Amino acid sequence: MTSKRSDKAVSLKGDEAENLIEEYLTEQYRPFALNDIIQNLHNKVSRTNAQRALENLTNDNRIICKPFGKVMIYVCNERKVAEPADTDPVSVEMVMQMREELIELEKDRIDVNTEFQNSVKQPTNEDLISMIEARNCEIRTLQQQLVDIESHWNPENERIIMKVQDYEKSIAKETSARKRIFGNARSLVKEALNVKNLDEFLEDIGVEVIH
Repeated sequence: MTSKRSDKAVSLKGDEAENLIEEYLTEQYRPFALNDIIQNLHNKVSRTNAQRALENLTNDNRIICKPFGKVMIYVCNERKVAEPADTDPVSVEMVMQMREELIELEKDRIDVNTEFQNSVKQPTNEDLISMIEARNCEIRTLQQQLVDIESHWNPENERIIMKVQDYEKSIAKETSARKRIFGNARSLVKEALNVKNLDEFLEDIGVEVIH
């Protein structure tokens, strides 16, 4: 049976971690932050071991470390390559500046794409005209209905409505009082006659039970 420890990936440290990071930075020949290095190496080196390895590589002048805002950027030593006479030299600072510009351009691209997607979701001019006309028709219909109601309104109707509402309140109050009286009567009958099933008893004597 395979143990859990053997299934877990081994984290490199010491010289192995230093050699792996130096080789990676040399191959890529571009600046990286600590988090980028750990992620691009697929966590073969833990954060603690990577930090220690980068410090050792920097102290040994095997790589270059530059502060970029609050982040430390690591890059391999500059290569000595033959450049055309009319080509300006490229420094680490220029590379980091270009990287920052690329990040800003990517943000702008995302913003533009978001605005485009939102504009696609909006109705077309023709659809808006149809929607406005439909809403205007609804408004005209409601206005006409309001005019008809006002023109045919009878003050007597309002008095009838108020009287019906008073009747409903009176009926509700009377019904509630009768329910309390009936409930008290049930309790007295059950206590006086010592009836186990009061509902059956009331039905036998012809009383309709309403729950």
